[in-house]
Amino acid sequence: MSEMAKIVELSRQLEAMGCAVVVFTEEELRGARPDLVGDRLVELGWEVINDLAPKSFDDEYYEEDWSWEN
Repeated sequence: MSEMAKIVELSRQLEAMGCAVVVFTEEELRGARPDLVGDRLVELGWEVINDLAPKSFDDEYYEEDWSWEN
């Protein structure tokens, strides 16, 4: 199994568990550091989540209250 096939399979497993997954290849990153891109995508992702999440979740989840321990 190729490395990309492994990444796709792992991504599908994570999505099946309810996670959002974004993957950029080394070529797509064009020299940008993957850790910095990931950090920035997390920051920008909150706006997307807030736009797309059902309004019933507004009272339950707020970006500033969220942490990995929850």
